[in-house]
Amino acid sequence: MNKTKKGVVLLALLVMGLILLPACVNAVETESQALVFQGNYSYQTHIQNVGWQDWQSEGSVSGTTGRSLRLEGIKLKVSDHPDLGITYQTHVQNIGWQNWVSDGAEAGTSGRSLRMEAIRINLTGTEAENYDVYYQAHVQNRGWMTWVKNGELAGTEGLSYRMEAIRMMITPKGTTPPDDTATFKNVILLIADGGGANHIMATDYFTNGQAGTQVYEDFPARYYVSTYSTGKIETEDDARYVYDPATIWGSFDELKSRATDSAAAATAMATGTKTYNGAIGVDPNLKELRNLTEDFEEKGKSTGVVTSVELSHATPAAFVAHDADRRNYSGIANEMISESSVDVIMGAGNPLYNDDSVRRSTVEAEYYQFVGGKETWEALEAGALGNDADGDGDSEPWQLIQTKADFEALQSGDTPDRVIGVPPVYTTLQYGRAGDLNAEPFAVAINNQVPSLATMARASLNVLDNNEAGFFLMIEGGAVDWAASKNQSGRMIEEEADFNQAAAAVCDWVEANSSWSETLVIVTSDHETGYLTGNAGVYNEVVNNGQGNMPTMVWNSEGHTNQLVPIFAKGPGADLFQKYAVGADPVQGAYINNTDIPRVIRELLE
Repeated sequence: MNKTKKGVVLLALLVMGLILLPACVNAVETESQALVFQGNYSYQTHIQNVGWQDWQSEGSVSGTTGRSLRLEGIKLKVSDHPDLGITYQTHVQNIGWQNWVSDGAEAGTSGRSLRMEAIRINLTGTEAENYDVYYQAHVQNRGWMTWVKNGELAGTEGLSYRMEAIRMMITPKGTTPPDDTATFKNVILLIADGGGANHIMATDYFTNGQAGTQVYEDFPARYYVSTYSTGKIETEDDARYVYDPATIWGSFDELKSRATDSAAAATAMATGTKTYNGAIGVDPNLKELRNLTEDFEEKGKSTGVVTSVELSHATPAAFVAHDADRRNYSGIANEMISESSVDVIMGAGNPLYNDDSVRRSTVEAEYYQFVGGKETWEALEAGALGNDADGDGDSEPWQLIQTKADFEALQSGDTPDRVIGVPPVYTTLQYGRAGDLNAEPFAVAINNQVPSLATMARASLNVLDNNEAGFFLMIEGGAVDWAASKNQSGRMIEEEADFNQAAAAVCDWVEANSSWSETLVIVTSDHETGYLTGNAGVYNEVVNNGQGNMPTMVWNSEGHTNQLVPIFAKGPGADLFQKYAVGADPVQGAYINNTDIPRVIRELLE
């Protein structure tokens, strides 16, 4: 039984229980019924490019919560009995607070393309003292704000954020106020493995001719992340493994020392605990650490991991498995596939194909390592592999998909409960394809036999959003690191661009199928690779040479560095990053530790 079905069964049992309650009305019931508002009230909003909406009442939403459209006007009405009267006032972009209006008059502006930013509502009739008017605003980048009442400000004043929706309730004095809207459901974490600020900027310059063009670069929460691991069996607060701006900026080469690897960095982001390089979900003493997918599963939510490299590689592995050595690919893959409760796994590692999607004439035993060995792979192909993922006593089988067409079809429509997607390629979606590895971006024809990371992201979301309780999804652009470590500028930009398209697809999904009040999206990196700068031996930005032209850029290393990497967040909990951003770097500004990422997420789950 999947998680959604279990929820339906519990709901049905609850309904049956309610039906079987005694029909008599006791004193408590009589009292609560006496506290019912007997009058009528309604409200109507004017939406950018849409116009006036239908009248709503009794806490229904008026406006839009997932389409990024502003409210431009509002009208409110109440009935004559009881005599409440209603007045309201809006704060409008570039104008400020408008005059109070009443009883169905328009507040705001409906023809001047200006956003409403806040509202106040009061009851003014002869019987107003016996009632409260509650109202709640949905605000750009912030989602649903706290319910307020009786003339208090709903929305934001002075922050240049638009109101996108509103709802209202009138209740008798003494009635329990409306519940605060705690609509958090989903977390989508995107990781550009090896990508730093200059990797993003170089890709922006080549693809769009200017910086800051990615949708996530406009997220409201924007900080940097320290990525140090613990070293071998060092203590977490060992001074050699703590980001110190004075030390870092005192020597250009200091950033190259004691850098993390992807396994330790991903473990920190998945568990909240620092560990040694090479560790997958274990601490320096080899104790297994609880990861975010386990947290979400315990809450009845679905989980998934997606990557453009092998599915059992360090980053996806750390969010699911536990192993002392990241190189134990077969054992890690088997734990992910046969022992975990995740619902979606997608990544490369197909043993039957090479990196150009050419089917092998002979499949050696070693080629099965990324999918758990030959026996595991054949069981997946036969549809005979699964485990009791939701604890109901029945095995939930995996459905294996491999072709590009299968991935594309999974982007919409009905889906299986659990999907493992392994496209017909061995190590990476695109990076490993034949051709000049030092060519400019996209000069070498792409492998058109495999899906893009964006397609895999959309397919995964279509599976995971079947669970009404929500989900956690990690999406990795894994080969940004591979290209950067070889100082292959063209392929690095290709991989970062593919990652950016996946991030855009995620944001599109939020807008179309969810909302920014229920889905938190985080975009970051596990570490920087290649020490990318604009000039050799100097930490500065890459230089723009126009769209379609390679930026001026220099690689100062073939390894990982301890540069701070960017992090961007939008949705419920995005404001929580501020309280963890206690470090102050003189160049990059406020930064957090990579272990703070799961702390923010876990605050939302509590």
